[in-house]
Amino acid sequence: MSEISIKSAQANDWKAAVPSETAPHARTWMAWPSTPAVYGGPGAYYESVQETLGRLAAAIAENEPVAMAAAAEHHAIAAELCGPDVELVDIATDDMWMRDSGPVFVRTADGAMAAVDFRFNGWGNKQAHPRDADIASNVARHVGAIRHVSPLRGEGGGIEYDGDGTLLLAESCWVNDNRNPGLSRAEIEQHLRAALGVEAVIWIPGVRGRDITDGHVDGSIRFVKPGLLIASSWPGDTSEWGRAHEEALAILAKAKDARGRKFEVVSVPSATNARSKSDDFLTSYANYYVGNGALYTPQFGDKKADALARETLGRLHPDRRIVQLDMDRIYENGGGIHCVTQQQPL
Repeated sequence: MSEISIKSAQANDWKAAVPSETAPHARTWMAWPSTPAVYGGPGAYYESVQETLGRLAAAIAENEPVAMAAAAEHHAIAAELCGPDVELVDIATDDMWMRDSGPVFVRTADGAMAAVDFRFNGWGNKQAHPRDADIASNVARHVGAIRHVSPLRGEGGGIEYDGDGTLLLAESCWVNDNRNPGLSRAEIEQHLRAALGVEAVIWIPGVRGRDITDGHVDGSIRFVKPGLLIASSWPGDTSEWGRAHEEALAILAKAKDARGRKFEVVSVPSATNARSKSDDFLTSYANYYVGNGALYTPQFGDKKADALARETLGRLHPDRRIVQLDMDRIYENGGGIHCVTQQQPL
């Protein structure tokens, strides 16, 4: 594996572009939850988290290759819960949030695959991450990708891109001393433009310090395609989250993308009558994953909201089969389907 250092990553000879999630995938990467203490210790709840992740991996593997990063000692249980179609790769993990700990794949100017390593630090050192800190480099090595080591610290769930030059992100998690001390928004934007090959960068405020991610954008707003966004929030939410979401929508109403297009935003209300009553339960339908031929989205047990989300996502993605899944154990822990997956482009 060749590697581009932090210093040379900023050089003029580095040219890359990040493909859209909707572009064809070579595989989906996932990570095995290997630390019982994160989930209250060994026992039924931790096992149910593993079962839920395994069920998602098996569903995605029906349509495209899935590689599960897991230390060899966890392969037996992972094989049992994921099924025979999921490849187990001997990469040690702490937790399951591959979108954040794993690399962001890009294509260089000559078409080579590269992996951007944002040097994951446990969302600003909020969670122990001795193994997760190395997942991006280990995945890059496994697939033979060029490793682009960013001077920034951050997570893949903290950026949303359309594959056509536009990047959307929250200031709350990037312009934050727990990740990038001393760096201004302009400096962070410069590094992101270089790493991802984007031309238009749109900042929304986000919410700082209220969840482990400091307000990842993929929890509420996503690109469907260039010029078209989907947004999910609680109707009439007057909390700090709701105010930040309304401010984000106001910013997007005035913004244009890299090609000068204005944005159309389709709103999908979050579930309000979900099965789970966990305090950390993420009920946003925006945190879905677009795979080869299928889109994977949560089913929260709120019949009206689930049906509306399924219909809307099907209309917006007519070339994808909509697979709606009970993923409560993942969403109870502050993330979702998008947070535990990372696409490797074809």
